[in-house]
Amino acid sequence: MHRAALLLTLLPLAACDGSGTGTNISINAQSEGGNSSISTDANGQMAIRAPGFEGAIKLPQIQVDAEDFDVNGVKLYPNSRIEGLNVDAKDGAGDKDKGKVRIAFQSPAAVPAVQGWFRDKMTARGFKVEADGTGLKGTTDEGEPFRLQLSADGDRKTKGRLEVGNK
Repeated sequence: MHRAALLLTLLPLAACDGSGTGTNISINAQSEGGNSSISTDANGQMAIRAPGFEGAIKLPQIQVDAEDFDVNGVKLYPNSRIEGLNVDAKDGAGDKDKGKVRIAFQSPAAVPAVQGWFRDKMTARGFKVEADGTGLKGTTDEGEPFRLQLSADGDRKTKGRLEVGNK
């Protein structure tokens, strides 16, 4: 829940310029106090649901790019565009929070270049990394499992999905 609360405070800091296609973002948190969620679609429609409160508001489109996001110090491939960001958090016993972050993105390079770039950056940050088809899998420098799936989207584009966490 602590991670979700932090992410909720960062959401308004994302680039809001109203141009191009926005990013779909959803954050879901479960705790003893109840379930909460915040989501925004590619058009800027935001919905908030929490115990005792529910509302919707229209905002400028939010576009999250490679420069706006990182996982334990590893940014996305340069000039990538995040198409979807989903955070699921759940309070665990003691100080152990459980959760998963999923990022869907598009990169302006072929799969081998994107895979190699992630492998090098992750290894340099202390991740344990192994090949998984055209993607990668392993653990972050904090021991969280991750999986990176990559597929070609034309000759010089890659669609990717990065999942981090243990939910």
